[in-house]
Amino acid sequence: MDEENKNSSTGSIKQQEIELIREISPEIIEALKKIPGGNAGLIVIKGPIPGEKFIIKKSEFSIGRSPESDILLDNITVSRQHAVIAKSGQDYVLKDQGSLNGTYLNGEIVNEAVLSHSDKIQIGKYIFIFFCL
Repeated sequence: MDEENKNSSTGSIKQQEIELIREISPEIIEALKKIPGGNAGLIVIKGPIPGEKFIIKKSEFSIGRSPESDILLDNITVSRQHAVIAKSGQDYVLKDQGSLNGTYLNGEIVNEAVLSHSDKIQIGKYIFIFFCL
């Protein structure tokens, strides 16, 4: 990689980190620090209760408007069975369930994607940060 491309890609990464830090309040950062190691889950950064944590304790964790969902998002922008996060070996995989408005990972629409620590997930008007400690 030549020096110009290296610097521009590094700048892009730094810009993404700066944007992420702006979106996360100090209270949310403190909540993340209190989560014991060995856990994975989601923390709300945009939604009814910013800072709310959801620890993934099942092999398949559902998100949607259905009352049976592990995370109930009661908004018309969310499908009844919108998405799931499934544990696959050591990885967590985000899978859209044929939702009307799509599932976004770091600003890109996805059908299925392996999650990494600090990924940003958007479902309808709700935004979460995925953590894997």
